[in-house]
Amino acid sequence: MYQDIDFNDQNNNNVPKTSTEHSNTKSSDSQRKLSQMKYNNKENPVIIDNKYVLLNVIYQGKTSTIFEAINLQLQQACVVRMTLISKSDNSTKILQYFKTQFENQFEEKYQSGKIVQNPQDCLVRLIDHGVFMNQYNYQVLNKTGPSLKFWFNFWKSRFSFECIILIILKTIDALQLLHSGNFIHANLNMQSLLTSLENQKTLSLGNLQQAILFKPNSKIGQKCQHLNKYSSLGQHLGIQISPKDDLESLLYIVIQLLTDGEFFDQQKHFKTRSEKLQWYFSVKHSFLPEKVLKNYPPCFTDFANKIKFLNPMELPINYDILKSVFKGCKNLEFDWNPLINGLKKNSGNTSQQVSMQNVDLKSGQLSLDTINESLNEQVIDIHHSLVQTQKHIGDYCDFNPETQESDGEISFEEESTDKSYVYCFK
Repeated sequence: MYQDIDFNDQNNNNVPKTSTEHSNTKSSDSQRKLSQMKYNNKENPVIIDNKYVLLNVIYQGKTSTIFEAINLQLQQACVVRMTLISKSDNSTKILQYFKTQFENQFEEKYQSGKIVQNPQDCLVRLIDHGVFMNQYNYQVLNKTGPSLKFWFNFWKSRFSFECIILIILKTIDALQLLHSGNFIHANLNMQSLLTSLENQKTLSLGNLQQAILFKPNSKIGQKCQHLNKYSSLGQHLGIQISPKDDLESLLYIVIQLLTDGEFFDQQKHFKTRSEKLQWYFSVKHSFLPEKVLKNYPPCFTDFANKIKFLNPMELPINYDILKSVFKGCKNLEFDWNPLINGLKKNSGNTSQQVSMQNVDLKSGQLSLDTINESLNEQVIDIHHSLVQTQKHIGDYCDFNPETQESDGEISFEEESTDKSYVYCFK
């Protein structure tokens, strides 16, 4: 049943208090504290609440930094995501909501033998959360494999049809779960889809920072505040957002995968961000499934038309109809599974970091020292300073902020996987 969750409820003691207002004083104080962490880390490792030791920076975005970490109590590896309190972030409440929902449903239905969908199969798992130094919200999350964005770059933009179909089905499952709580992702992109190094058929939905609450019967809806390459036409136009927008974003991701990155020309350059967004809009607005997908299996054209002609006012969406166009498709597998299996076998699952050399990639030989999930995003100064001595695998690049995507996307020039790490976790 629909539950109204107030993202701005400052009296909720179970959730880190946040503010959408920017404070120059806070930013200045945070900068000084981060500098202390930067220079003293080797002698005095950063430990959060006497439970989590921060190790390496494995990802840096515009609003958050993600660390490899160790849970001291359980002696287990995990990741810790640090976000400035001044930055709006709805992900903690959303993940906590589904965690509670699953626990309640599992308790009620376990004895009856009914199948309860585990959100851990669709969403990143929230282990713990809190406030650090009165300046940062932190989340302790389960470790995942590389994002779809990483594999898209690593495979040189070429996925098999079976892999793309499995991506579609798993993403629809994740969106269906998210929408069941009346939440909309609102910023879906390739980096939001996280693979698993344990369950080979799992694709988890992450990057929920910009997700919003959707009230089906409300006359006043929320509009999208962030745009990226895969935003829906309605988001570009500033129309009230609905669950259809997430599915439309999935459609554009699928087309980008099918066309090996040619749908959104990766070689095209722009002077300003507004120019880039306007070009994205024109590409989507002129999209005709029968024309763009004429050389692909008919199921993809059928899927595109079903998404395109969805009525945003008809709720709930029939997700089974969307998946039905792929009924009968067999031998579905992610293209990266054999590679991961080989790495885990060679490492004996005894090391968290696996080095790959002389990897045979389809038609050619690729020599890599390592593979890295960090995707060279521009980082605002406050996060570029965050525990600099820990950042030996994080990447940082300077480029025009006006041409950069919203959080979770990068400019075309930085889409590379030169040196990286793939992590295999027990």
